Amino acid sequence: MEWNEIVGFFKKRTSVVIEYSILVIVTIASILMIRDRTESRVLLHEKMVPVTISGSYSVDDGNTFTDFDDYDDIDMRHLNRLIIKGHFDRDIKLGNKLYLFLNYIDASVYINDRIVYTSDPGVAYCWDSIDSYAFGPNDEVTIELATRGPVLYNVAFRQFLDRMTDSTKNAVLYNMLRHDAFRLIGNLLLIIIGILIVQTYVEHIRSNSGRTGGILSGAVGIMTGALTCLINADYITLILPIYAVLEYFDTLTQIFTVIFIMAYLSRYIEDKESKRRSGIILVVAYNIAIIYMLWRAFFVNSSFSAMIPVMAVGGIAASYFIYLLSRDFKSHKENISQAVTVNSAILLASIIGEVIYFIVTGTYKIDMMEVGLIIFAIGQYTTLVEENIAERREAARAKELENELMQSRINIMVSQIQPHFMYNALSTIRALVSKNPEEARKAIDFFTKYLRSNMDSLSQKKCIPFKKEMEHVESYLYIEKLRFGDMLNIIYDIKSDDFEIPCMTVQTLAENAVKHGLLARENGGTLKIRSRETANCYEVQIEDDGVGFDTSKDLDDSRSHVGIENSRKRLAAMCGGTLSIGSKIDVGTVITITIPKGGMERAEYDDRRGGGMQ
Repeated sequence: MEWNEIVGFFKKRTSVVIEYSILVIVTIASILMIRDRTESRVLLHEKMVPVTISGSYSVDDGNTFTDFDDYDDIDMRHLNRLIIKGHFDRDIKLGNKLYLFLNYIDASVYINDRIVYTSDPGVAYCWDSIDSYAFGPNDEVTIELATRGPVLYNVAFRQFLDRMTDSTKNAVLYNMLRHDAFRLIGNLLLIIIGILIVQTYVEHIRSNSGRTGGILSGAVGIMTGALTCLINADYITLILPIYAVLEYFDTLTQIFTVIFIMAYLSRYIEDKESKRRSGIILVVAYNIAIIYMLWRAFFVNSSFSAMIPVMAVGGIAASYFIYLLSRDFKSHKENISQAVTVNSAILLASIIGEVIYFIVTGTYKIDMMEVGLIIFAIGQYTTLVEENIAERREAARAKELENELMQSRINIMVSQIQPHFMYNALSTIRALVSKNPEEARKAIDFFTKYLRSNMDSLSQKKCIPFKKEMEHVESYLYIEKLRFGDMLNIIYDIKSDDFEIPCMTVQTLAENAVKHGLLARENGGTLKIRSRETANCYEVQIEDDGVGFDTSKDLDDSRSHVGIENSRKRLAAMCGGTLSIGSKIDVGTVITITIPKGGMERAEYDDRRGGGMQ
């Protein structure tokens, strides 16, 4: 590939390059953000001093104890239960609180064999505290920690011990806010992007330039995901110590994040059967969410058991949606379709990563989901902006085409209703009045129909039935037959008329054949109009045995050729049809109109899909 081709490639795909550059930057920043939060002692030492214990520990329910001086002496990574006995490293004065951080573990604290604290089994991820107990280096402290299920790699015990402190609530909150600075920025970014996506929805509505379905669902899904990440922040329970409510909304926001994003992704599923199946899955997901809310309302402490079917359905549904998008990945040549597929796969991978982390450690590390949401949100906002730009451009092209078609209809009407034709037609009728009054009345009826059809052509923005078009053609040819008699012979061979065609298409071509083909011969000739249906299309032929012309030469700018070009453009724009010409000098001309079955629907679909490539 030469340099010019490379430059051209990026010029055509500037928005895509910008999008993926942003994704790369965000990914790098997110990798830095996902650091090991278990080693938090350095951070805590800056503004508050953690309370430490030295003594002995047991991993077998207190049967055997081993001495330790530092937590590093205890390998907690594969433990599901830990008992520590010893002494605090300093006094904790009466009135102070001892702050503890729980991450899906149960904890109990004893002072001189007297229990002073037991964690709430309904609380999963929170800060808690021990109130108003005076104890110090001379008091014997016993801490019992247990996971809520077997874990492969334990990080929660070390978190609990490293974050144990007797500082004030404000000091703990300040340090946790610093600790979660990147997460706060990420949440703010997600909310901003959600608002921007709502703005793109408004722009779609205002410009009336394309589909709006699913856009609001995407915005709500992203902002609900931001709320999920906020609820799982390390500091949130210091601000809102309503543990049960937060835990309930945590699972609820996770459910609706998946549902709303699936509803958004369904807008990109084109296959009708896949669309139907995705709709069924969405309905099932909504109902399960409602059942979950009712379950929690009556069984407050059954969140984990209630989440099992929810997580199962959510995982299957999300995977199925990504499958539907990726199945046609190779056939989706548009950058938009590819971007949606890639961004969705990244989001799904981040959610799967969270699930794996939970299975391995028994705790959440919501950072991975937040990173996936940020990448997805940025990608989808860029995608929607691209769509809006493409649809606006397409709407402008459609408006321009509509204006061209209107001008074309005006040109055709003006070209057909010429003063000399009206004069000749009226002169012919006048001559018939005294000779054959009945024929004169009939001629007036045909002339009236002809004029009405020409006037109606100005307001016709859609195709008309072929039968109606032929009525107009017959009105015109009847008048011309009256004028020229045996010089003009007309043969109709209509084998199919159950289709539509742009107004005045056949009439314009028939008039050209009469004026410039047949009447240019001394003895006139024959005009044949045929129609037939094939397996894939409808065909109309206008054939004359007139003077003909050389098709290898460029068409001149006479009225006849302007009419032919107008007809060709209108056929292509209004019904996806084509017009071909075959002619020989002194032999005649055959014009063939081909209208594909369902041609306009397919033309609009292909044009809309192609618009995304601009």
